[in-house]
Amino acid sequence: MRTIVICALTVALSACVRTSTMPLAADTVQITARAAPACGADSAEKVAIKQAAIETLKAGYDRFMVIGGAAQNNVAVVGTTPVVANTYGSATAYGYGNTATAYGQSTTTYSGGTPIFAGSRDQSLVVKMFHASDPQSANALDAKTLLGPDWQAAMNDKNNNCLGD
Repeated sequence: MRTIVICALTVALSACVRTSTMPLAADTVQITARAAPACGADSAEKVAIKQAAIETLKAGYDRFMVIGGAAQNNVAVVGTTPVVANTYGSATAYGYGNTATAYGQSTTTYSGGTPIFAGSRDQSLVVKMFHASDPQSANALDAKTLLGPDWQAAMNDKNNNCLGD
């Protein structure tokens, strides 16, 4: 049940973050993640590191180390929605002839003016992969541990959207 909920939430956010992988060497890849403005500030980072774990396992390695990285926040307010004012009122008049009195009230409500955001939050990681038996892997991250107990679900997801917590 937990996996279904995680997958449903992550699929809902799949348009939120996109990743790409570029091989740099037999044991090194660059992961790039781009998150939409509506996504959380750390969404690109979380997806990039999980994608690094997936790419490590797909390449037949067990562990990986981030050897380079860059981040950029290009999110900006590019405008606002229109402001709309609605006024509602009522009036009552009393009198006869030249002596009339009127009473009234009105209420104006405003809506709109919501900021419109554009751009993306970007994260790029250069990842070196290791076999568990490699002595250089001692300080590297274990890909399966990072993905958690449902690491196989992340590996089998064709879009790699169900990345867990």
